[in-house]
Amino acid sequence: MHGFLVAGNMNIECLGQYADMGQCRQYNRLLNKFPKDQVFLDEGGQISFLDGYVHNKEHFCIDGDKEWQHAFAQAMKEDAVKCLRTLRGGFCGYVYDRQEFALTAFTDQVSVKALYYYVNGSQWMVSNHIPYMTAVLKANGVPYHFNETAAKYMLTYGYMLDGSTFVEEIHRLLPGQLVHIGNGRAEVERYYLIPNKEVQMSEQEAVGRIDSAFREAVRREFDKDREYGYRHLVDLSGGLDSRMVSWVAHDMGYTDQLNVTYCRADYLDYKISSQIAVHLGHEYFFKALDDANWLYDIDEIVSQNNGAALYTGITGGSRLLGTLNTDRFGLEHTGMIGDITLSTFYHDRELNFGKPRLGLNQYSNRFSYAIDSQIMEEYPCQEMFAIYTRGMMGAMSSYIIRQHYVETSSPFTDVDFLEVNYSIPFEYRDKHYIYLKWMAQKYPQSTSFGWEKWGGIKPRKDHILFRKVKTTQRLLWQAARKAFRLPDSDSMNPLDFWYQERPGIQEHYRKYYDSNRGRIGGELGKDISLMFEEGNVTEKSMALTVLGAVKLYF
Repeated sequence: MHGFLVAGNMNIECLGQYADMGQCRQYNRLLNKFPKDQVFLDEGGQISFLDGYVHNKEHFCIDGDKEWQHAFAQAMKEDAVKCLRTLRGGFCGYVYDRQEFALTAFTDQVSVKALYYYVNGSQWMVSNHIPYMTAVLKANGVPYHFNETAAKYMLTYGYMLDGSTFVEEIHRLLPGQLVHIGNGRAEVERYYLIPNKEVQMSEQEAVGRIDSAFREAVRREFDKDREYGYRHLVDLSGGLDSRMVSWVAHDMGYTDQLNVTYCRADYLDYKISSQIAVHLGHEYFFKALDDANWLYDIDEIVSQNNGAALYTGITGGSRLLGTLNTDRFGLEHTGMIGDITLSTFYHDRELNFGKPRLGLNQYSNRFSYAIDSQIMEEYPCQEMFAIYTRGMMGAMSSYIIRQHYVETSSPFTDVDFLEVNYSIPFEYRDKHYIYLKWMAQKYPQSTSFGWEKWGGIKPRKDHILFRKVKTTQRLLWQAARKAFRLPDSDSMNPLDFWYQERPGIQEHYRKYYDSNRGRIGGELGKDISLMFEEGNVTEKSMALTVLGAVKLYF
């Protein structure tokens, strides 16, 4: 497990060899993909630390030959909020003021790098890996408690809606947040929130702005690989998002790509992605998920992702990375959440820009828990609430797992691209309208391959009729399947189909549940039992994720 932990007034020997800085101690088991981007500096009464990667180091190193580490430390000392708003990349870290005994910890604007904190009087910890934190708490004889709120989030949404974790005393920083720790208190501040203000423009202007910002985001990511001599590891599926990352990067000269795909054998994601990779002349690696062995990895995934989201969310991604020689790669280039940024989460303008509300975007509607509505107050509208929770806290939680092998990125979550994107009128973004215009006008050949969302029909205006026929066929099949109670195998990840077809998975789920169900009692325990006994496989997995977190931490 890769990660770090820094603590004040706590013994961290249980983790292994550590750096003793007097007022605090730090354990490092960093991935070290981009060592020249990292910061670990103790000078001028300040300890400065940054883990991850930064795209614009030169912005801070403008005073002669000032080195990046010193430039970052100085910028944080002068104005931490301004510094963090200016940084571009995927990062987390802290600065510690020796004179004030005060620490400021931070994550990046979209939480590519997750960060957690603990404060109890004079004792505090900051880490990106909760199992390190609970190990230290146990070693120091400090009690901690199970957080039912996190369990209720998991049993409904399948991810966290706020800074909750399964440990009541440990909190996660949300995207664009920093926390000031001192005098036994933790004060959280949001230093960045995506602006969500439409600007009137023509369709041509929108296409031009999208293309310019996207190409700059791609350049940043792929140049980071080149800076360190890495090959480009690029996800590829039958969707549009990863396709456009790989396609635009190739168009810009980043051709030394390994495209990776994982899904059910012979599914559209495999068929389409392999055709694209062959067309572009990229090396291609495919991992079939049909053995479904990754469904056995409950303990491993819950530990790797800190219990941040449903353990089945990454499907076979962890096992795929485990088969590669990841020493050859720096970033895993994904198309993460492009489908909900360059398009829209909702098709109703009033809902999209309306006041945030709970109950949408859940994996399960089996239970209706009372959730504090205060968590929505800092989001200006429903779309932003969904982007930050379902997108960054949910879908992007797989990054926490991937970062045990490689660093992660997506041009669709580049800060400057997001700001351009959300200035585009809603009507253009809705239903992939401007997305498809952008592809057709700037990269017309990219539309020559099918789109999984459209059942393999090409994403082109002249194929709308074919799409309607295909959609009708799919709807008829779904109706027949439900009528005859047949499991759905028409997806990249047909959990219910595999569960029914493979008794070994059923046995594993049952054994895991029976071995751990006694860990939670009361009404919540009854809910978990009901979800496991009566739910579909996704719901069963949600129940097992909660039990897995309790097993891991308690």
